[in-house]
Amino acid sequence: MLKENNEIRVPNYLVPICPVCGGQMEVNLRKDEYFVEDDTWHKKEQAYEEFIEQNKEKKILFLELGAGFNTPGIIRYPFERLTYQLDNAFLIRINDKYAFIPTEIKEKSMSIEGNINEVLKILSDK
Repeated sequence: MLKENNEIRVPNYLVPICPVCGGQMEVNLRKDEYFVEDDTWHKKEQAYEEFIEQNKEKKILFLELGAGFNTPGIIRYPFERLTYQLDNAFLIRINDKYAFIPTEIKEKSMSIEGNINEVLKILSDK
């Protein structure tokens, strides 16, 4: 797949086929009823929530890299909500298209508009 990709697109003939329905396999995205949310998913979600609860009085940095509006309820909106709710939270959002920060958390946030690879390269050179 890596050798045959063209601008991060895999040719159709290399996409794996589902053994159940015969359709092409897809990336596991929360976009329809086929999203896999298994026991491991729920355990990781619980561990994340416990981490936030145990550290809510400490300084927490939410570093958001390229989260858009495909599934904003997974990263984008929770990070905004927690930044607003937690006194010592700070959000850094790096995004080439959706770097907007809500007014309510402007003082506790930093927005960097640009390509993540380019932004991180610039930052690593300093």
